Amino acid sequence: MSLDQPIIPRSLVDQTFDRIADAIVVGEIQPGERIREALFARQLGISRGVLREAMQRLEGLKLVTRTSNIGVHVIGLSEQDLLDLYAMREALEGMAARLAAIHMPDDEIRALQDLLDRHGEKRDVRQGEGYYQASADEDFHFRIARGSRNTRLERTLCTELYYQLRLYRYRSSVRPGRASAALAEHREVVDAIAARDPDRAEAAIRRHLHNARTNLNWQGMAEAAAVLAETAAPKVKSAPRLARAG
Repeated sequence: MSLDQPIIPRSLVDQTFDRIADAIVVGEIQPGERIREALFARQLGISRGVLREAMQRLEGLKLVTRTSNIGVHVIGLSEQDLLDLYAMREALEGMAARLAAIHMPDDEIRALQDLLDRHGEKRDVRQGEGYYQASADEDFHFRIARGSRNTRLERTLCTELYYQLRLYRYRSSVRPGRASAALAEHREVVDAIAARDPDRAEAAIRRHLHNARTNLNWQGMAEAAAVLAETAAPKVKSAPRLARAG
C-alpha cells in the first residue's frame, strides 16, 4: 500500500450495507427471513434513509427482495440455482485466473500472497471452524477477478454473482476440514499465477471451485428453499445482534 494514496472515508451507507450483507453471509439473518427495517435502523443507530439506501443496494445485488404488503426478506436459492451459479463461476473464474497469470502485476501477486498469509493466521481457519473473508478487499476471489485486468469479466464476477454465491461459500467452508483445504487450494492458484502459468492457474481454480461445490450442504440449501417458500406469511424473527455501524 502506497502512502501517497489518500485515505477515503467510507460512507455510513457503505458500512450499513457491509454489516447487513455480512450478517446474511454468516447466517445471522437466514434465507427467507424478513428484515424489519425500523428495528434494524434503531439497532444500528442510523436513520431510515441510510438504511433504505443500503437496502436498495442489497436489492440490486439480488440478496434481498421486496414484496408488496409483506416487506423485505433475504433471498433463498434452490439447488438448481446454485448449480447454475457454480457452473458460471467455474468458467468465469477459470478465465480470470488465466488472465491474472498474464496480466497481474508482481506487486499485486505479492499482496495476494500476503493476504493468504493473513487468512492462515485467523483463528477460525486454523481451528477449522470456517473460512470467512470479510470484505471485497480481503476476498481472494475478488482480487483474482481484479487481477485479470478485464473490466467486463471483473464486473460480472464481482457484483450479483459474487454476492449471491457468498451466501453459500461460507457455509461450505464450515464443514470439517474444508477451511484448511480451501486455503491450500488458494495457495496453489497463487503459485501458478506467480509462475506465470495460465493453464495451471485455470486448472487450479477450477479444481478449487469444484471442491467448494461438492462441499455445499445440500440439506441446508433445501431447508432454506423451504423457508423461502413460506414467505407469503413470513415468521419475523428477532433482529440479529449487529454492532452499531458508526
